[in-house]
Amino acid sequence: MDRFVDIKKRLIQYAENDADMKAVISIGSSARAEVKADEYSDLDLIIVSDNVDVWYSGEYPNRLGHVTISFIEPTLGGGRERRCIFDEDRDVDMIIFTPEQFETALKEGVAAWVMNRGYQILYDNNSYEEMIVKYVTPGHSNPQITEEEFYNLVNDFYFHNIWAAKKLLRGELWSAKMCVDAYLKNILLKAVELYCYDRNKVDVWHDGRFLDRWAEDSIKHELKNCFAHYDKADVVLALQATNRLFERVTREIAEKRGYSYPHEAAVCAKNYLIDLTM
Repeated sequence: MDRFVDIKKRLIQYAENDADMKAVISIGSSARAEVKADEYSDLDLIIVSDNVDVWYSGEYPNRLGHVTISFIEPTLGGGRERRCIFDEDRDVDMIIFTPEQFETALKEGVAAWVMNRGYQILYDNNSYEEMIVKYVTPGHSNPQITEEEFYNLVNDFYFHNIWAAKKLLRGELWSAKMCVDAYLKNILLKAVELYCYDRNKVDVWHDGRFLDRWAEDSIKHELKNCFAHYDKADVVLALQATNRLFERVTREIAEKRGYSYPHEAAVCAKNYLIDLTM
């Protein structure tokens, strides 16, 4: 059962009677064929309007139902996103574009990033369908990295190993933990995506989505030790575990792709982390 049918119905009715409204497009789980929406899914919308202010002010979202939580954040293509909880738990994310922003996002491939797994046009008063078909090609993730980008990524990771260690030695536990469990994990995720794609050609999605489905069991097992409590000794152990997993997967990536590997950087970081426990 569609938990958002009433919200979509009201939205379409308002769009049909508002000359500023150009398009309403459903994206995300509610529009894709694989990993379909379930009881925990949200409703993701692209809304194209000549009058974005009524969305930023909250005027239009409030017409669609009872809003209990609402805020705005930057989003792709230079637009802004209104994120709401309707009633108790119905979350609706609305990417708000002007027609110019939406057309640019389509032509530059930005919109394709959120539309290529499926979309449903709920309202179109600007003949966007033909343009969408032209610029949005259905597909899966295909992570790529040049040798130069790979070399830079690996050096970035090892540099911040030492940076986090120094924060720990200085007593800056918050900064160290955020580096280990946020900054370094984002780099680790990129490496894991490349590793799993190179080995098995799996669909690695984005931002770690469905990682428990596509990552190898060995990686999921090692990840258990890569995150820390707010405790200095535990952060040290998580940093060391993160280093080991990253080195393992990136060395295999380099070997498989024939890329050079910054061995000196790896040794430098590893030695510093060993000294950290002495």
